[in-house]
Amino acid sequence: MKSIKTSVLKGTIYAIMAGFFWAFSGIFGQIFFENFGGNAMWITSFRLLVAGVILLVISFIQSPSDFFAIWREKRNILPLISFAIFGVLMVQLTFYACIQAANAATATVLQFTAPVFLLTYLAIFRHQKPSVKSVMLVLVALVGIFFLTTHGNIATMTLSPLALILGLLSAVAVVSYSLLPKRLLQTYEVINVTGWGMLIAGVVMNIVYPVWRLDFTLNVKSLSLALGVAVVGTAIAFMFNMSAIKHISPVVAEVCAAMEPILAAVFSVILFGMRFDAVTGIAMAVTLVSVIWLSLEEGKS
Repeated sequence: MKSIKTSVLKGTIYAIMAGFFWAFSGIFGQIFFENFGGNAMWITSFRLLVAGVILLVISFIQSPSDFFAIWREKRNILPLISFAIFGVLMVQLTFYACIQAANAATATVLQFTAPVFLLTYLAIFRHQKPSVKSVMLVLVALVGIFFLTTHGNIATMTLSPLALILGLLSAVAVVSYSLLPKRLLQTYEVINVTGWGMLIAGVVMNIVYPVWRLDFTLNVKSLSLALGVAVVGTAIAFMFNMSAIKHISPVVAEVCAAMEPILAAVFSVILFGMRFDAVTGIAMAVTLVSVIWLSLEEGKS
């Protein structure tokens, strides 16, 4: 019992740290877009390639004999590639595209609705019937998103349809990267699985949009911001998140990462002068509270 509690405590701490570093990732990204232009495809190509290399170097130093272990079994190849493309790559690309279309705070709040999609997936594909309370919380979360994007009047939508779609797609991608590597994480080291996933995603993304295709001025500040996104907001954040999922359920991990949208909103107001009126504040609060409550309910099961 003590070991189980210790494991849950570790997972909780890891998930909170993941949310903390992800918040800075969004802020760095928004500063990059506002000051240097660029686009979501370049920053995704750069951050995944750099973060993947960093994590794999650390993995090799820690355990060189197990470095290629994940590739020695054919049954691992499809889950690993699926995790890389439909999890890692998609969550990065859609998240930064949403930041570019809106802002870091909005993108993180929309991405934080991932437990709603996780509940839907479990109900449809695993036939786990949700409770009445869970359904009600999903509806409340959707109401919160409605007011966040429209201020209650759909004719004066404050968030573009593109930004809304990208934000919700990033939430779906969060579910993918939480579920797809579960077996791999129980068998192999977190840093190794995450590193390979990021490197594969980075290579695929660079085929689409290579890092040498610069559409902004490359200088010390722009490179520092890009490295901040890649190292702090990607390599470190993903390592903490994957470590959390190894100890606790993906649903509970998403709850603990609630620090991300909260910090993103605070920093967006302070650094970018984001309009934060009563309706926006209440809508964000309603969305976050309902999702946290929903995750706690599902975590009990």
